[in-house]
Amino acid sequence: MKTKAIKTQTSTRDQVNHDRRKGAFMAFTLFILIATAGFLSMSIDLSVVTVTRTRMQNTADAAALAASQEISIALDELSGDLGQGGDVGGGVQDANVYAQQRAKDMAEEIVTLNGFYLDPDRDVEFGQRVLDDDTGEASIVWGQSPFNTVKVTVRKSNPDKDAPDAKLDLFFAKMLDEENIAIEVNAIAYIDARDLVVVMDFSGSMNYDSLFRSDSISKLGQPAIETNLQNIWNDLGSPTYGNMGFANDFVTIPEDSSNNPDFEVTWKHDVAEVTSDHPVYRVKIYFESGGSQQFNLSNVYSYNAKGTGSKSGRVIDKLQVRYRKNNSNVTKTIDFYDDDDLKRGLDLSNVSYPYPSGSWNDFLDHCLNDSDIERAGHERTFGMMNLIHYWMDERRAYSQTPDLYKVRHYPFHAVKEGGSLLCNYLDSLDFGDHLGLVTYDTYHRVESVLVSDGWVQDSVDISSDPITDNYAAINTIQRNKQAAHYYATTNVGGGLSRAIDLLDAHGRYGAQKTILLMTDGNANTSDNNWDYPPGFDMDELTDYNGDGTADYTTSNTHKKFTFAMAKKAIDKDYTIHTMSVGANADRDFMKAIAFAGDGIYVDVPGGATIASMEEQMLAAFAKIAANVPPPKLMNP
Repeated sequence: MKTKAIKTQTSTRDQVNHDRRKGAFMAFTLFILIATAGFLSMSIDLSVVTVTRTRMQNTADAAALAASQEISIALDELSGDLGQGGDVGGGVQDANVYAQQRAKDMAEEIVTLNGFYLDPDRDVEFGQRVLDDDTGEASIVWGQSPFNTVKVTVRKSNPDKDAPDAKLDLFFAKMLDEENIAIEVNAIAYIDARDLVVVMDFSGSMNYDSLFRSDSISKLGQPAIETNLQNIWNDLGSPTYGNMGFANDFVTIPEDSSNNPDFEVTWKHDVAEVTSDHPVYRVKIYFESGGSQQFNLSNVYSYNAKGTGSKSGRVIDKLQVRYRKNNSNVTKTIDFYDDDDLKRGLDLSNVSYPYPSGSWNDFLDHCLNDSDIERAGHERTFGMMNLIHYWMDERRAYSQTPDLYKVRHYPFHAVKEGGSLLCNYLDSLDFGDHLGLVTYDTYHRVESVLVSDGWVQDSVDISSDPITDNYAAINTIQRNKQAAHYYATTNVGGGLSRAIDLLDAHGRYGAQKTILLMTDGNANTSDNNWDYPPGFDMDELTDYNGDGTADYTTSNTHKKFTFAMAKKAIDKDYTIHTMSVGANADRDFMKAIAFAGDGIYVDVPGGATIASMEEQMLAAFAKIAANVPPPKLMNP
């Protein structure tokens, strides 16, 4: 009996302990379930918040990029107005005002399409992003124009549950008295500053539209070229030498240099008009093509000598006059191709030639024998028109005729006008762009110094910072240049190569590196000992339609050199824009270079007038200047 009682007591105690453990486990399980439910609800709410925030950020990113793109679009539209002579400074400001409203509208549209709310006046901000010249670090000044930066804020922070930007409702956190949460995101998109190097063609062909060349006459018409030559003369201050006015005229040559010559002859090519103070009784003429004719006269005081019969219309190159003076027979000869006789007739015998290179004898030979002068019908006539043509054709370099930088010779002057517009545009745009200038002809160089030397009055030295925001300095340098300023031939690839070297040495970290290559494209010389860069492949460079085969090829060594330099730029991620200039430009070549360089191609073919050519050039430079890089997110 005693043993049984003990066993029963032990069983009862075990049961109690078991029940206690069971109850504790159930309580713990309930706690775990509650905690798990809490964590699950928090996870779900956190997922909702994360997804919503991600959608809002993506929306803000898209809206900021689209809004900043409106600035680019407005500038591109502005370029057309500038090409028509629109005001640069005011135009940029107007474009910014216009772009602001369009950017706000675009941001609001994109945010709304993504199911969120944006107050365009509150949530779209504008500013100016600039790069520090020394450190390359970027900074933004909000509210400062012209604008190149847009900040878009997308919010769900309004405590009003019925507001379109109300806080985000939570599903389970309400159990913890958290019914909603405020979310706010923003995105900043900006237009990169550029390091832009303009590569200008300084070769001799850049004055062809101011000469009586056959292609220039056919394109512009001879009257337009004559007007341009007169404008050049006016730009020089309308100088005269001897008895020459601007218009070309026949020369009248006295028989000697005294104030009272016995007779004089006006040479009209195939006619020699003799006027004498004494009776003339014989005139003999000699023809340029050979042979002569003699005319015996009866004591006349004037006579028009010209070929007759089979010699009719022949050009006279020499005339002999026999007359009586003081009861004596006198015979005198005037040679129309003799420099001294011609200078005597033009009153140039004692006049110094005005420039370092050339001479009156060379000028006279130009009037007598130049094919372009003959084409225009001005051969064997003399005047400032022919003298200007002589300077532009045979003495065009700065070392020869340094005053030509002042004058409107084409297409070079149109290029200079476009260069000035580019400088003024970048100055007004104020996006932090820097500008450099490379020129080329037979050789190539960075233009960073201008020396006052008695001909040029201005002086510039930006050699320590040749890619600069001192646009006025760049403009001053290019305004003081002339076609064939240094040499005459065209090394397009050399100019491109020098631009790459300049960007390598002086380009800023973080700036978009851009080259504007301007030329007629008629490359006719190259650097020595050049080679193709690694990976050069014309099929890849000029495959317009993506079929794996080049759509532009060339066997011209000088053009191949240009493509080799283009590949060098491409490998450095430099953009190359090209501009072809002039009626005889190689447009296919320039188009191919722009395609390879991921740039834009602009054509300036010229027109029926000098004015139309200049208008096209201004429009082209405006388009390039307004072609700012695509917007980027500051923190993508």
